[in-house]
Formats: sequence, C-alpha cells, structure tokens
Amino acid sequence: MNIALDIGHANNTGSRGNGLEEHATAMTIANHLAPMLSAQGHTVTIIDFPRLDNDDDLAATVKAINAGGFDISISLHCDSAGSATACGAHVCHHRNYHSDGSYTDSARGKALAKAIAGPLCKLMPGRADHVQARPDRSCKPNKTSLYVLRNTIPPAVLVECGFLSNPGDASLLRDTPGAIARAIAQGVDSYTLNQ
Repeated sequence: MNIALDIGHANNTGSRGNGLEEHATAMTIANHLAPMLSAQGHTVTIIDFPRLDNDDDLAATVKAINAGGFDISISLHCDSAGSATACGAHVCHHRNYHSDGSYTDSARGKALAKAIAGPLCKLMPGRADHVQARPDRSCKPNKTSLYVLRNTIPPAVLVECGFLSNPGDASLLRDTPGAIARAIAQGVDSYTLNQ
C-alpha cells in the first residue's frame, strides 16, 4: 500500500504536557513508524508543514494527501486534558449523517481504525471508546467531522496516541515511542491482511 503519515498540527500549535509538545511527539512516532511500515512492504510518505498555522497546515496536508495517490492516510496526534487522570489512546474515522437521521461510516476508514485501535489501546488503555466516529451526534449542524477525515480521498484515520497531560501516557510517549509505532504498524498489517 501507499501510505500517508500526517504529522498532526503545525509546530508548537497543538497539545502540551509533561514537557512534551504534540507536533514533536507525533514526528518522533512517525520516524519510528515509517521504517516499520516500509519493512512490511508499504510505500510511506510523511506529510508535514511545521511552519504553517493550523488552518494552512490542514489545507496543505489534505491537498498533498489527495494528490499523492495514497491508499490510506494516518494522522498522528496526542490528546491533552485539564485533568491529569485522563489517559489512553483512541482512533477516529469519518461518518456522514443524512437528512433522515441515518448515517454512513467510511467502511475502510472504520476497519482501519479498529485494526489500529486493537494493539494501540491495549498498550495505552484508559478510553472506553477506542474507536470513534467523527462527527458523533453531539456535533452542531454544519460542524462536521475532523477536517483531515472528511476532506481526504483515501480512507483516513486520526490516531490520538494518548494524553500528554497524563504522566503515564507521557512517559510512554517520551521513553518508548517505538512501542507506540509498533502497535500502529501491527494494526496496519492486520488491516492489510483483511483487505
């Protein structure tokens, strides 16, 4: 497969906690993940626009993903919360709501999210909802899914690799980013085998 790895948020614009910053942390994970995915036989491109503001970063990222002929897109992020007890990873996929109240999930996006969430959330537990559809029913009208999910052509997931604000998650992110990358790579491998 041809895989896009998106570094979530421009430099110094995302979450922070326990001495970590989201963009740098996501880049570290990507630098471990890319060779693992290459070893599985995939072509991998890291997409990053660190010097742009967030809106321009998102627009440039989606443009690069849609022009790149990618089979899947994985956007790497880290959460932060007001409470240091919030912890754990989760993976988001796109959902479209229809005027009659029904919805359609991105079938391949949801399958990829489930495949990645399995090993990743085992490594970084804490969230009850390991796989999340975006938007969910709580979203206001015209406030739809996460931009990088709703505007990309290939199936896309957004991976929240734990909470920078949680000391335990932050320790894993700082000290063992390769383990986090390995869990994501295992999920991609499982997804590939089931396609």
